[in-house]
Amino acid sequence: MSKLWLLIAMILTGIIYAAVLLYFMPMSQSNITLLHCILLGVLFGVVNFIVAVLYYRRNEKLKHLNQQLKSNLMTDSLTGLLNRRAFDQAIKDVDGRGLYSLIFLDIDNFRDFNNRFGHDIGDNVLRKVGETIKACVRGSDRVYRYGGEEITLILMDCDKKNALRMAEKIRSAISQLDHQAYPQITVSLGVSSYPDDGLVINDLIVASDKALLKAKQSGKNRTISC
Repeated sequence: MSKLWLLIAMILTGIIYAAVLLYFMPMSQSNITLLHCILLGVLFGVVNFIVAVLYYRRNEKLKHLNQQLKSNLMTDSLTGLLNRRAFDQAIKDVDGRGLYSLIFLDIDNFRDFNNRFGHDIGDNVLRKVGETIKACVRGSDRVYRYGGEEITLILMDCDKKNALRMAEKIRSAISQLDHQAYPQITVSLGVSSYPDDGLVINDLIVASDKALLKAKQSGKNRTISC
């Protein structure tokens, strides 16, 4: 509908310009009629409409390509999760936005999958874990592949109690994955929350990492908070 109105406006503008320039302005020995002016105005309007539409489409295509490029730069190609670059960008804006929690997650014995069964199996484990986490979290939660087999979650408007509940939901769902003839997939998780475990995001990162290390040292396949 908007394109139709644009076409009509351009045609009317073309007719007005043609009438002013060619019909109403005094010209000696001019054989130009009002009908000629209208036809020229219509042609002028249609041509300008086509040029405008082509320009708009080209601009939208470039905008889409730029958005796609930005998305690719912020997305891990293997898991489809956000990547470390996206995480580093996100933490700049977290402080001062109210209650939030972090979850650091690490796949247990991940090197065994790669060393014993090959990197294809290891990659498949990463994809399954990523898909399971995305199925568990809320729409407002953000999931990042922090590096290697480590995954980080930022949970806005989430206190420690609910963050622990989310972490356990993820841990349980992953431990129940059907991995056929291969070993069971399990994860260890460390949880920290603002303001309980720090007043800035970097404090929470350190706290979550320490909690994750403690979960590993305590036997793996478990969730521990600070």
